[in-house]
Amino acid sequence: MTTIPIPTQEYEMQRGFLVGAVGGVAAMAAVGGLVTWLAAAKDVQHTTIDTMPRALYVKVDGRPAIAKTILQARIEGWYHPLPWLGRDIGDVSCPAPLKAVAGATGTCTARADGDRISIPVRVIKVEGDPATPRVTWKFER
Repeated sequence: MTTIPIPTQEYEMQRGFLVGAVGGVAAMAAVGGLVTWLAAAKDVQHTTIDTMPRALYVKVDGRPAIAKTILQARIEGWYHPLPWLGRDIGDVSCPAPLKAVAGATGTCTARADGDRISIPVRVIKVEGDPATPRVTWKFER
């Protein structure tokens, strides 16, 4: 007759620790993935064009536009929010404002690892009052 060994209390404790450790690592990976996903989504920006602060109010072809200083600041601030998301950049330069018209595009440049890189920008949608629209735009990493 064969006997089946009965698990000891020590075995049960080790098994419980192993299950807890694997579960903890899985939970940390899930939280890290969520944080990365949320940070990566920050390449979509919203800008409301306000006609009051004249220094930042610009027009292109008679239409409101996003000032290039706003484009540059947002790209530099959000291009590299976490080390594993992309390259560290600096010296962002946009040659012109971005017209507040859905589908409008432009290209900014930045310095990364000693090289100049291109960063395409595109208006996704424009909502609200045509004189002071809310513009949703995106830059590519």
